[in-house]
Amino acid sequence: MAPVRVFITGATGYIGSTATDLLLNKVGSDSEFSIRALVRSPEKANSLHSLGIKSVLGSLDDLDLLKNEAAQADVVLSFADADHLSSVQAILKGLLQQPRPEGGRKRPILIHTSGTGVLLDAAYGAFSSETIYYDNDVQQLNSLGPDQPHRVVDLEIINPDLIGKVDTYIVAPPTIWGFGTGPGNHNSIQIPRQVATSLKHQQAMQIGQGLNYWSKVHVIDLAHFYERLLEKNPNWIPLPKNDDAYYFVQEGEDFKYGDVAQEIAKIFQRMKINDSGAVNATTPEEESTYWPEGSGWLLGGNSRSRAVKARELLAWEPKYTDFAAYIAEEVHRQYRLLKERAQ
Repeated sequence: MAPVRVFITGATGYIGSTATDLLLNKVGSDSEFSIRALVRSPEKANSLHSLGIKSVLGSLDDLDLLKNEAAQADVVLSFADADHLSSVQAILKGLLQQPRPEGGRKRPILIHTSGTGVLLDAAYGAFSSETIYYDNDVQQLNSLGPDQPHRVVDLEIINPDLIGKVDTYIVAPPTIWGFGTGPGNHNSIQIPRQVATSLKHQQAMQIGQGLNYWSKVHVIDLAHFYERLLEKNPNWIPLPKNDDAYYFVQEGEDFKYGDVAQEIAKIFQRMKINDSGAVNATTPEEESTYWPEGSGWLLGGNSRSRAVKARELLAWEPKYTDFAAYIAEEVHRQYRLLKERAQ
């Protein structure tokens, strides 16, 4: 059987790098996949070329390039910007192009990375929500409004006009933690942002009262989910898709961002950064003074999800659970970097 032709965007990002690392193991063993990847610089192209990945120089704004690459692919893995509508539209145009390449999949696949930011409310740390979203509850997910984060792009992907023409899947991770692997970025966004802001002000920081909940998953467990999804699809095993495209990827119990702040405060005490054990709870008016732009919704809303389909249909089970240890590692990592830069 000919290798599955995979085109990747975001292969050197946090999620994409780790997922690509898993795919590379398959390429090296049985050539199950033939991989091409979009990169923005010759340096990144060289790093991927050394690993056996064919690189395509360009960006998400090179729409004709994206369309042409998608037209030649059996599977497009979109790990790049979850809110870049025009690039997704270009990829879909390519996947819809007929005739399909000889020997390839007649109905191609788009696996797009969104996020459970699509579930967010405007709590700003002020309350804990009891609302939990389940990825097998289509009616509940259809209630999400078009103004929710990522939702405009997601709606393009679950467009009913694609049914029977392109198989579409939306992978929506929650807070991702842990250190990645592979040819690119190994660091997440949310927890590192809270740690960086706390180190900058030498006091543990939180948005509002820190009562809001998020679900979570380790980046390597997330990468294994993509691997499972890819393993099922080339073997023609039917899975929910298109109008039932959402797949959540969640591990364990949900956490409060206020609990992360408390953990940072304890670590600061042990490291003699701040002996008080106190947390600075910022108001919306103070956000621009203390936090990077967008932190209020990123770290202050409720986003609770359950990965029913991943577990029941793909037998996916997360293995990484020591979230507190990761927070401590991230504090130490960033603290070391600050010390090195100060020298």
